Amino acid sequence: MSADANDAHSLPGTPEIEDVLAHSTKIDDFLDAYRRLELEEARLDLEISDCVEASAETDRQFARLFDLRHSVHQVCDVLHPAQTAIDATAANAGAITGRLRFLDQEQASLKHALAMIENTALLRLRLAELIAAMQDKNIDFAAALIHKYITSDAHVLDSPLAAFATSPPGAAELSPRAVVASATAELVDRVSFMFSAAVECNNTREISRCFRLFPLLGEELRGLDMYSDFLCSIIADKSRVPGDIQGSIYAVRLTRLFEVIALVIDNHFPLVESHYGPGRMIRVIQRLQIEGAKRAGMILDFFEDERHIKRRMAQAQLSDKSKLPEDLVPDHDFKDITDILGELVLLERQIATFSRFLESRATPEVKALLDESVECKNRVFLSPAAILKHMPLAMQNDHAKLDDRTGLVVNTPLSLRLAWLTDTYIAFESFFVSRSATKVVLLDDTDALPGWAEAMPDASELDSAKSKPTSSAQRAWHKPAISTRVLSDTVHTSSCVADMFFVLRTALDHAIATQQPSAVEAVSHSKGLQAPVSTQQQQQQQQQPPKEQISAVAAHQRQILVSLNNLDLASQYLQTTANELAARVAAEWDRIPQRDHIARAQRALETFGAFLAKFTHSKLRAIEQLGAQVVKPWVRAILQQSYRDIKYVLTDEEFNDVQNDNLFQKRFVLKFSHMMRQLKQRLTRANYLAILDIATASLAADWERAIRQSKFNMLGGIMFEKDVREVQRFLELETGALLRKKFLRLVQCADLLAVEGIADVCHIFDAHSAAADIAAQTVLGQNEAKAILANRIDISEKDIADLEL
Repeated sequence: MSADANDAHSLPGTPEIEDVLAHSTKIDDFLDAYRRLELEEARLDLEISDCVEASAETDRQFARLFDLRHSVHQVCDVLHPAQTAIDATAANAGAITGRLRFLDQEQASLKHALAMIENTALLRLRLAELIAAMQDKNIDFAAALIHKYITSDAHVLDSPLAAFATSPPGAAELSPRAVVASATAELVDRVSFMFSAAVECNNTREISRCFRLFPLLGEELRGLDMYSDFLCSIIADKSRVPGDIQGSIYAVRLTRLFEVIALVIDNHFPLVESHYGPGRMIRVIQRLQIEGAKRAGMILDFFEDERHIKRRMAQAQLSDKSKLPEDLVPDHDFKDITDILGELVLLERQIATFSRFLESRATPEVKALLDESVECKNRVFLSPAAILKHMPLAMQNDHAKLDDRTGLVVNTPLSLRLAWLTDTYIAFESFFVSRSATKVVLLDDTDALPGWAEAMPDASELDSAKSKPTSSAQRAWHKPAISTRVLSDTVHTSSCVADMFFVLRTALDHAIATQQPSAVEAVSHSKGLQAPVSTQQQQQQQQQPPKEQISAVAAHQRQILVSLNNLDLASQYLQTTANELAARVAAEWDRIPQRDHIARAQRALETFGAFLAKFTHSKLRAIEQLGAQVVKPWVRAILQQSYRDIKYVLTDEEFNDVQNDNLFQKRFVLKFSHMMRQLKQRLTRANYLAILDIATASLAADWERAIRQSKFNMLGGIMFEKDVREVQRFLELETGALLRKKFLRLVQCADLLAVEGIADVCHIFDAHSAAADIAAQTVLGQNEAKAILANRIDISEKDIADLEL
């Protein structure tokens, strides 16, 4: 083993042994080092013997490999000829593959050449047929041949052998493409001429034939344009109306024009789509839209001139500024303006309907074009120059613009006239409302209302008649004395209220019919509609002298109560009108694609919600004032006069007499019935019930205060309890409503005053408290109940003080 190997395999601990041997002086250390060296020597001997055995095995493996080397050389000598043959075969196969590829290429070239020769021969035949068809004027066959070489077989015309196809006489100097182009141009001219001649002769069969030929010649746009011109020409004849039509003749003309255009579009749609493809009808629709807009603009021009719109507009504007508008616009002129207003509404409605129809037909066509490509859409659409070409001279310098969604022309003569039409309608509608409102107020018949000749008595006059209980009064107790005859609310109101809302409803019906949100907004915010009916009525009453001679007090009462009734009726009309108009907008405008139009109209109609709140608030304030200043003093006086000479400390004999002839109940029914009869004859149903509600609440409060100042014994308490329940029953029959809530405290007072003994108080108090908790109502507290019991002279104060409730 080499020194390097010894160094590499030196064992750990050897430097320690060397160090011991070099420096130690003890025998034991030398012995220990010696033993360790012996062990190390034994280990090294074992490793050396293992290495020797491994080296012997390695030598044996090398000897075996040397033996295999001879066998390998023998195998290589045997395989060398085979390898040579394989290499030669591979070289031959590569040469054969290359030759096969060359042969395949030659075969493909040969097939292509044969196809070119065949196509050239066929082209030669077809060119000969085309020239013959042109000479024989066989237009349909020639167009079919040209269509073939324009679409599917266009590559044949560019073949290197195409020149050999022009051998027919007279065609040698032209290329096949030149022959086809020449024939195409000639056919296009022929078909165009035939189409124009057919239009002049009104030969619809020939028109359809020529129209089908244009796409075969690659001239679909020319065909669509010529066909559009033809359709535009027939619109003028078919849209004429008889001259003997009376009334809204211009609305009839416009309607007829739009109906004809709609019929033309629907009838010719299948023909265009069948021969020109989906989406191509949009070009015809654009052309018909422009033609319809031009003719509609002319109709509106005649309408403006023959209806003297400018003069009528000037009259309306001067009338708004004048204090005497009837002098500037007489009744016959006002009737003419009203007729013009109705015609304006019809014109705008028909324009809106026609616009929606065009959008419904045009939008699917644009989508079909976009499904093909954007370039296809741009090619089919009318160009700005073509649009301006068909516009009136006044619009030649304008910029043509198409809607991307519908493909329709945005700025047409009709769109400009529609803005003028809307402004004119708004001006006439505002004048109509203002003039009608003034007329309605002037024709008001408040003075003719019955029942106002005599003034209602105030609280101090209720006892002036001092009517004794009679048989009629007794009958009144079992049957309400107030008349149950049902009167219409309009009997108690000014006629101008219903008339005013008729004008309002008419104006808004007009605005909704136009289907223009700007019209609805303008009419909803017009001054004529915003003028409160009650204010106009009060001004009219203050300015107009009464037609019949009535007292100043009666006239003042009529003014107050009729105004209150007007507020009630106006609130009802506003609520009904707002709901019905909102429903009408939702129903009639549902087909309008612009959803913001419906939202704008609905927001404009919401203005009436603010008016309704104002009318309702004014009505409630007026009722509260009437209750505080008139009804409550009346009820207090009735209660005081009914209690005259009445006591509730009764003997047995007095108790029996009161049961047989209850003066309080008779007086109260007589006086209260008289008071409510006066109000019922002068108030609407809703106002009457509101006043009656105030009267019953005031009665319960005043009655409770009155009994706190009276003395009772048990019989008197029983009689008071009967009075309370009978009066409550009478009032419930009159009002048709339960008055338990208003009379709860009063009934509890009556029950407490009618107890037989102090022991019954707790039971009655607990029963009322439980009922009040269930109904969430307020009843007497403990101190209040004891204060009521203190009015019983037959119950000691000590017992009341010791009472625990």
